[in-house]
Amino acid sequence: MNGVKRATHLAEFLRYFSDINEMRPTRMGVFENGPRAVTDYWLEDGLPLVGVDVDQHDADKMSVIIMLSNKEESESSHFSHVIKNVRMVKFNLSHDGLSDGLDILDFDGKTTVLSFENR
Repeated sequence: MNGVKRATHLAEFLRYFSDINEMRPTRMGVFENGPRAVTDYWLEDGLPLVGVDVDQHDADKMSVIIMLSNKEESESSHFSHVIKNVRMVKFNLSHDGLSDGLDILDFDGKTTVLSFENR
């Protein structure tokens, strides 16, 4: 299966994932393997999911975009995170939805983890 076809199918899965999880509070971090330890960078906590999509402009180096926004607050908060050169996307779907999320691995060895807050 070629890269464009894979990106199209991934985009369909991500639309489904976005639809069933829209406006759920999130937690997002990036994990990077170092020589002696794993380093974690927590990017946000609590912003609702707007959507996840694939950037198909470069068929050789796929990117995934995670969009978050809190439009209900008096001061609207918007946040987007782009994962470039995606190697693998792992969907975490649970029976009760409490452990749902995404793990996105790039070719640099970093893993972006998107999970949902149980509030």
